[in-house]
Amino acid sequence: RRERRERREIIMRRGIAGALRSVTTMSSRPSWQQTMLRIKDPKKSLDFYEKHLGMKLVDKYDFKAWEFSLYFLVSMKPGETLAFTPGTPEAREYLWNTEKVTLELTHNWGTEKEDSQVYHPGNQKNDGFGHIAFSVDDVYKASDELLAKGVDFKKKPDEGRMKGLAFAYDPDGYWVELVKREQSSEDAPDFALSQTMLRVKDAKKSLAFYTSVMGMQLVAERHYGPEKGDFSLYFLCNKNDVGPDVPKDPTDPEVRISRCFWLVR
Repeated sequence: RRERRERREIIMRRGIAGALRSVTTMSSRPSWQQTMLRIKDPKKSLDFYEKHLGMKLVDKYDFKAWEFSLYFLVSMKPGETLAFTPGTPEAREYLWNTEKVTLELTHNWGTEKEDSQVYHPGNQKNDGFGHIAFSVDDVYKASDELLAKGVDFKKKPDEGRMKGLAFAYDPDGYWVELVKREQSSEDAPDFALSQTMLRVKDAKKSLAFYTSVMGMQLVAERHYGPEKGDFSLYFLCNKNDVGPDVPKDPTDPEVRISRCFWLVR
């Protein structure tokens, strides 16, 4: 409840509605702006996402009255720097106007003192939340780098039925997928936050919500039979990320999948 009350005040102060970047563009150009995870210990989580996955803390909110903090991170291109300090007006301006999708970490004060796991990371029966994903040039190399730094893995690239992708654990046990980016680029981050996965009950209803209400674009579908687990994947992007080249056939296996929000049914 305290998070919800304070979030309403934040929304009023910064002039946005939910995760939409601005009221002036909300009706014409809503966009996916952030994915939020609740964390037990901010020091451990920030170390993981900054030191292991190359993210940068761009802004921070502390709410003493409700005893919680919000940390916002983005993936950085090689050589990219920020000329401001988190918590400043310049940081606020960057956060709510950047075209990047941010990772929001929510810390309720005192949880770091708990001996046991505080939050359920998803992926149990009837859980909707699945994982976040980072795009990399080489999943095998990236996995080896993280393993060398002591990161635990749920699945290494050559394990399981789906080869060539991996799942690491963050400090709270959330799954962090490593996927090969479709096209290498010299200015791409070594690890780029690129996907958030949710499980849905009714794909038709969920697709209608995210495309018609939230203005996202369905760019790809993947359907797998009983031998692969009997499920479907739907990948959605901000329309601005797609541009004029909207895929004519989302089921085409040649369609590129970049920064996206995806639904599993």
